[in-house]
Amino acid sequence: MQKRTLTYLKRFWLLVVALLLFVVLAACTGAGVLVLPVVSDYMPDEIVEIKDLRIGVVSGPYWDMFNEAILPSLTEMGYTATFVYYYDYASPNFALAQNEVDINIFQHYAYLNTFKLENDLALSAIMEIPTISMSIFSNRFSSLDEIAPGTTASIPDDVSNLARALKVLESANLIALCPSIDKSRAVLTDITYNPYDLQIVPVPAHKLVESLDEFCISVIPGNFAVSNNLNLAQALYRELLSANYFIVAVVRTEDLNKQFVRDIIDIIYSENFRDIITDPTGDYALFQWPRWLHDAVSGALRSK
Repeated sequence: MQKRTLTYLKRFWLLVVALLLFVVLAACTGAGVLVLPVVSDYMPDEIVEIKDLRIGVVSGPYWDMFNEAILPSLTEMGYTATFVYYYDYASPNFALAQNEVDINIFQHYAYLNTFKLENDLALSAIMEIPTISMSIFSNRFSSLDEIAPGTTASIPDDVSNLARALKVLESANLIALCPSIDKSRAVLTDITYNPYDLQIVPVPAHKLVESLDEFCISVIPGNFAVSNNLNLAQALYRELLSANYFIVAVVRTEDLNKQFVRDIIDIIYSENFRDIITDPTGDYALFQWPRWLHDAVSGALRSK
């Protein structure tokens, strides 16, 4: 009896060690690297006929991008689409989780990851798309050189975009953040150097443009800047996007094997989508490209 008990205990601890190794390896593999799925990950095990798609969107260019560069191909495949508009960043994710829409396209990966963990939502990113950067705008200054002590600055108030805006201000040499922190989670108290004594005020992201006159400078996400007709070329500063800040198309995790997901991924990888996005005279000329698009364009040029 004692021998059997020892055997069971040995097996139990071996299982515990194996699980710990799995967790550690998974954490090390994903550290600092955004790995989004590829088409082959979503080969459907059965054809699920969802032909009437409901797409959750917010104000901004990604609604237009879907309508111009993705929807025509979906229509050719026999799909119909209804756009469901939301005024804030939270509602489209709750709507997706509650099966009120089938896909949303408005948020970057960092926001999605924070939001779904905080709210226990089973949502998954399926594809990065070209993205307009967060930028510093002003109706009072024409250059960052004009910034004086006591300048007021508005930034988004949600967790991920607030941290992102602080990183933008740091990149523009207006503040410095504590070097030992995870800057993707930075908060106002992480500012260690503020040479201009910036008075930084968090504001709901969808109100940043309408409150632009109330502040000397505003750090505004690209979708709200474009939807409110701000001239991107007149931004005082534009960020260089890191992988976590590219906009992603998002579905319910339970739908990853469905045919419409694979079809949307195929369309985004298509030559037609690429031609629309890379048109130097088009609406997306100032958008930054995710790595896969750089690779696709480079491959196309080499094959000519």
